[in-house]
Amino acid sequence: MEAQELFLRPTIQFGFLGFSVVLLGVIVWLIARLLHVLDKNNEVITANTVAITELSSMTRDVLAITRSVRDLVLSKPCIAKKPGPDHH
Repeated sequence: MEAQELFLRPTIQFGFLGFSVVLLGVIVWLIARLLHVLDKNNEVITANTVAITELSSMTRDVLAITRSVRDLVLSKPCIAKKPGPDHH
């Protein structure tokens, strides 16, 4: 019976109320910080996506140029070959 009276005292009740308000404030602050971090994370992801897209475009262009240079080099006769019997 005495334990029940202890929890019914106003000072104990106000202490629990104050502690609950402090905990609620901490939770709201943590959620606000989490949302801020998520916003910054989305900015980084967007910047990385743009960079990867540009890099992919450049790589595609370099590959096309490399293939055209390769085809051009392969179409030229080899000057290191010894002339065959049908060459003068």
